[in-house]
Amino acid sequence: MRGAKGIFFTLGLIAMTGALSTRAASGAWLVEMNPGDPDAADTAVFQIDRSLGEVSRAYCARGLERFLPGSYYYCVGRRELAKGRSAASANALEQAARWASKQAQFLLGVGYFKGDFVPLDRARGLAWLTLAAERGDAVYRAVLSSAREHASPEERLQAEHLLLAMTPAYGDEMAARRAERRYQRERNALTRGEVYGAMVCIEGLTVDHMTSGGCQAPQPVWLVARKVDNHAAELFQGWKGRVTVGDLRPLPER
Repeated sequence: MRGAKGIFFTLGLIAMTGALSTRAASGAWLVEMNPGDPDAADTAVFQIDRSLGEVSRAYCARGLERFLPGSYYYCVGRRELAKGRSAASANALEQAARWASKQAQFLLGVGYFKGDFVPLDRARGLAWLTLAAERGDAVYRAVLSSAREHASPEERLQAEHLLLAMTPAYGDEMAARRAERRYQRERNALTRGEVYGAMVCIEGLTVDHMTSGGCQAPQPVWLVARKVDNHAAELFQGWKGRVTVGDLRPLPER
């Protein structure tokens, strides 16, 4: 595996999503890149927005795992990578990938293809990058195109076989639908009390950390549901099969 410089490059790439490629909403660095550049993976230019130390101290909302495991485990995987805990990062990213996180699939793809924090395996990297680009994100597709050009015919063929084996678990037809069923089920459970004006406490969504004394600052269900929906919009971005959930509104005072 490569050293810190390679990991720095890979961490930089996590900021690249089609709609978010000009800001650091999903990663640690801003990216300036021409999506049409066939050597996109090698020529991307990064502007540092956060240090590795800041990424390593990122708080991952534990309560979010209930609704959107893909979002939660991606955060954990990115944080563990910044800490230099390669095995823990890879495990968390695979969990996130199973729950439809294209960001996690992309990071795994770059990691395997370049041998940054997982053993070098260019065919497996290609397979992960192909899954990441499944929704047509322009940046992911550009990086995939670049990787394919740098791969040998044997590696591309092996990647096709790996992709056939990985798609049933990690492709959107299974992963995104699995993730949406979980999201819808848990969101519905959350909002059943809305008619009564319920207040809730969920770690990471209403408070940073729960204490032994319980939650001192509960928030309205409609507000917590809105926060969950914002995370869901990012996780499911580009997926055609997602059912849109209407936003809740606060109840009028009686």
